[in-house]
Amino acid sequence: MSNESPDLLLLIVDSETKASRLIKALAPEGYQFEVIHTLEDILLHYSGKQPALAILWFSYSSPDALDNLAALIRSLRNLGEQMELPVLLIVDQEGTRFIEPGFKLGVADILSRPIHPLVLRHRVKLILQARRTEQAEERFRTVADFTYDWEYWKGTDGRLLYNSPACQRITGYPPQSFLEHADWLLRIVHPADREMMLQHFKEEDDNQKVYTVDFRILTGNNEERWIGHVCQPVYSKTHAFIGRRVSNRDISDRKIAEESMVRSERLATIGKLTASLAHEINNPLQAMFSSVELLTQFSLEPEEQKKYLHITYTELERLMKITRGILDFSRPGLGKPELTLLKTVVEQALFLASNQMHTAGVIFKLDFSPELVPVLIVPDQIKQVCLNLIINALEHMTEGGTLTIRAWQLGNHQRVSFTDTGSGISLADLNKIFDPFFSTKDGGTGLGLAISQEIMYRHHGRIKAESVLGNGATFTLDLPVNQDEEGDRNEWVI
Repeated sequence: MSNESPDLLLLIVDSETKASRLIKALAPEGYQFEVIHTLEDILLHYSGKQPALAILWFSYSSPDALDNLAALIRSLRNLGEQMELPVLLIVDQEGTRFIEPGFKLGVADILSRPIHPLVLRHRVKLILQARRTEQAEERFRTVADFTYDWEYWKGTDGRLLYNSPACQRITGYPPQSFLEHADWLLRIVHPADREMMLQHFKEEDDNQKVYTVDFRILTGNNEERWIGHVCQPVYSKTHAFIGRRVSNRDISDRKIAEESMVRSERLATIGKLTASLAHEINNPLQAMFSSVELLTQFSLEPEEQKKYLHITYTELERLMKITRGILDFSRPGLGKPELTLLKTVVEQALFLASNQMHTAGVIFKLDFSPELVPVLIVPDQIKQVCLNLIINALEHMTEGGTLTIRAWQLGNHQRVSFTDTGSGISLADLNKIFDPFFSTKDGGTGLGLAISQEIMYRHHGRIKAESVLGNGATFTLDLPVNQDEEGDRNEWVI
């Protein structure tokens, strides 16, 4: 049994006899009824429960009949709170001249007497079903139209079936433009991200997975904005695929904040390396100075001159490599994914930290599986993660030790572990080390591991920490070889 209250039918008649006949015909359906006899009753006295349908049965014979009918129908339709109240008009045989004007006035249906009760019940039922459908559609459209994010529904043929008004606020273009031209979805994408989004649109057409992707657009004012895009398959009640619902959120402010945090942490990491880098730069400078001094102040044999020139050249190369590494790390990356060997990224991070490792008395061991293939990553970002983990390990090995870095393939993923022989991490701290601004070090920013986790998340990967206090720690990076592997199926059923 349904817990919903029965629909209320408003009967507008000019006699109790007509009211009784209507109630008797419709009573089997379990409706509630309210009877009103005059226009004044509607305008002045009606304030009851919201009716689902008005049934109007009047005999019109005066010259003003049509005007009276129009006024009555307008009053009835205005009784609807959120949408106009449907009206069923019943006319006698001599009132057939009101059928065409009645439909023009917007009545839902017109029946001409005589009417069999089954016909009346059937017509009423159809009007109420149509009203419920219209109410459901209106509720959906109201929710969708007033959603702050830009929402659209794409059909199986790639055309947009619905596009929310928020589209104009975010893109600067009217929603109708995308409904008329489906290619505008790609047209507004930033040129640097267009190839990626073209591939994404092809993939979402080829299968029924849930996708999330961040990309940039150029608005109607040529302003660059970041969009957080989520598209989900939509299924009918029979589980037939009928398209995709897409939500696009303006995440420009978040992206700016994220890049600022990453930049700040990158500079903080450079700051930690400054002392050792100064020493690292000073060594080749000293060697070069000595070579140049010998070459300019003493008469040397050609072989000796060649020797010291070679030393100068070698040390210049070494110095350029150091400064190039610092510049590559400190400048903001373009964030473009590239197929890269993880071993290359780890070795670059080790090079940046090499002098600090030497000063701390830490040696490293590399154990990389020869079967590893390049993975799709943003090299500068993963390098920053690796450098953060290396520096963290050094700070926990205050009396020297060993840092072992292993990499191996596990199914569709590659893993890289950083294991140190330092002081370890307590269980209480282990549960908080990835929280922003949590730090166990004096003067620490507390952002290094939090940002590393965020970078891994952007790469559809994970980072985890394992440690026993006093027995070192292991941090493991897990990256998918194929970032399009299928995740949980999240279906929308309507």
